[in-house]
Amino acid sequence: MATRYLNPSMMQSFKSIFVKPLFKSPTTKLAISSVFFNRPSFNSTRSFGSTGAYNSSNWNTKFKSINEIEVEAQYYGPKFDDMIITKEFVEDMIEHFKKKKKIHEKYAYQIILTVRKMMLETPTLVDITIPQNSKLTVCGDIHGQFYDFINIFKINGVPSETNMYLFNGDFINRGSFGFEVILALFAYKWLYPKSFYLTRGNHEHITLAKNYGFENEVNTKYSKTMFEYFAETFETLPLANLINKKILVVHGGLSNSDITLDDIKNIYRFKSYVQADSLMEYLLWSDPKEKPGCDIGKRGGIGIGFGPDITENFLKRNNLDLLIRSHEVKKEGYEIEHNGKCITIFSAPDYCGVCGNKGAIINIAPDLKLTYKTFEAVPQP
Repeated sequence: MATRYLNPSMMQSFKSIFVKPLFKSPTTKLAISSVFFNRPSFNSTRSFGSTGAYNSSNWNTKFKSINEIEVEAQYYGPKFDDMIITKEFVEDMIEHFKKKKKIHEKYAYQIILTVRKMMLETPTLVDITIPQNSKLTVCGDIHGQFYDFINIFKINGVPSETNMYLFNGDFINRGSFGFEVILALFAYKWLYPKSFYLTRGNHEHITLAKNYGFENEVNTKYSKTMFEYFAETFETLPLANLINKKILVVHGGLSNSDITLDDIKNIYRFKSYVQADSLMEYLLWSDPKEKPGCDIGKRGGIGIGFGPDITENFLKRNNLDLLIRSHEVKKEGYEIEHNGKCITIFSAPDYCGVCGNKGAIINIAPDLKLTYKTFEAVPQP
């Protein structure tokens, strides 16, 4: 069994277990780390998260201390000056990461803190308008698969003011290069604030980041302090995006109540926990199902399963045409459900090196015409 993308911390205590087949095939015996399943925190109260102590930090003091970090003369990696990020820096940083090299901690901290400040000023529901000379590409889960992530830019073009992107959560965990993925995403967000968008996924949370590999990865590559900065920044990411007033994009799914877009706008997201049975939980964790109505979520009771009637009624109530979400591996990288009204997009091909799935992205034109691109996993150096 290949485990080319699996974070080393996820390979500990490996054991063979039977899991429900991903693609409706006969039950397949896969060796998957037991830490993927049966987390007590997700099977009990479901009001999970930290105590909120991180949020009391003085961020102005943090900015000042970070800016005073000295860059050693022997450092020859990518640099930027006067807190002005450039396209050349981002491209050099990605090339640096491709060679499995690190950038200086000063620049990493500055990127994280700048994006956190930007997100604090960003609404929970972000309005996106696609200009006539542009396209918007929606990407699903990446999960630390850096080389597949940068392959998206190879097949679809690098981000720019007109080549817009929306990455729909779950940037980190399970893969070995979550740091490189999230820092590249944050850098592009800083570089192109009006054409590059990020949605929070269920994995952008301190508890999951601790349990599924990202904390160990950042602690190993940099420091515990940097992980804490990431954890606090995750709490600021928006939960939903509205494209041309007609397409809603969330990471997980819908609620079992008659929610409106105003309900989403009014969510207070700047906190270190996700309240059980809250709209925030459902947006991050829910999944579509074939039958009408709502069921208990299939992920240890977190989120719900919502049927085609729930999707149709939500869209009608809010004068929308379509729901796009991620959160689930799909054999072809995407799946169209609920009478064409709900689309799942997943952009991590051969997920964890064991699933054999394709990755996919959606190109959206100004007239909201959708075009799908699928791709295979690329070799990892």
